[in-house]
Amino acid sequence: MSEFIHQWDQLYTAAHKNWHLFSAKEKEEQLHFLEEAAQSLLESWSDMEEKLIDLKQKKEGAAEVPSYESRGTSFFTLEMFEQASAAFLTEEASGEANDVRLLYLGYSFLYTEAYTKAIETFLYLIQSKAPAVISHFAYVGLGCLYTQLEDFDQAIYSFEKANELTTSIDVVYNLGVCHYVKKEYSQAAHYFKETIKELEEDGEAYFFLGCCLIESGYKREAWNCFLSALCLLYTDEALLAFAKVSEWHGHHQMAIHCYKRLESLGRRTIETRHGLAWNYALIEEYEHAIELFTELNQSGNDDESIAQSVRWLIAHWPHAQSEELSTHFQLN
Repeated sequence: MSEFIHQWDQLYTAAHKNWHLFSAKEKEEQLHFLEEAAQSLLESWSDMEEKLIDLKQKKEGAAEVPSYESRGTSFFTLEMFEQASAAFLTEEASGEANDVRLLYLGYSFLYTEAYTKAIETFLYLIQSKAPAVISHFAYVGLGCLYTQLEDFDQAIYSFEKANELTTSIDVVYNLGVCHYVKKEYSQAAHYFKETIKELEEDGEAYFFLGCCLIESGYKREAWNCFLSALCLLYTDEALLAFAKVSEWHGHHQMAIHCYKRLESLGRRTIETRHGLAWNYALIEEYEHAIELFTELNQSGNDDESIAQSVRWLIAHWPHAQSEELSTHFQLN
């Protein structure tokens, strides 16, 4: 930025010094050039101001939960939530420390599926006008609880209230998931886009955004999202889900790539072998498909879904390939 200002100042100085030598047209050109450069500088400056304001707002909204350490928090850290809730019920604290104790207690109830007690605890914190950061996490707890109960309207309400108090990328993502489950794809896409703005390497957000876009008819944009997701996802669940979505929408090479990636990560299973065999069959790579189905048959696996795939292929493949598959795969 300082180099840009220095260069603009040099251009201005040169123009000012030689102004009397310029023709009317040259003067107009010099003024136009300096005005454009100055406007660019002002736009950059305005952009920097907006970013600074955004950071200041994040700083103000990023209040931390006050520190609280006890026997209960030790159990909580070890994920011994039943012992944690019992300990928190016997502990005594005052002021903000008591608010934090109750917040821990609410989450301990949540993780042990004591939902009624969890709701009562979270609502008490909200209604007692606890500090904003405590109320934020109480609403988050309610959002997670209602999500587990599949009451997505209440979950969305709770997450929205949490987001009003303190913006959190996890809350924004959860709002996207809730709207997606309700098949409200436009609203869900909005929240996944917001998640990606803040966390560019969130592969799951790219995946869900792709699902929203494909449901809304934006197939090209959807597959751009899926490709981004594929570069970022490493969990078994995510890659398997991606493979099945790809297969469902007829992108069999993409599905094959996902199954191969799973196997390259040491996660070869009957499901990945079946997935590979089925998708090779659907793109008419008969040799690969027959080889994989034969391998599955010889392994002694009696998965009925594999047998169903083979029956369908025998009924729909060309006669020669159908005969070869029926020879190598013994159906009961």
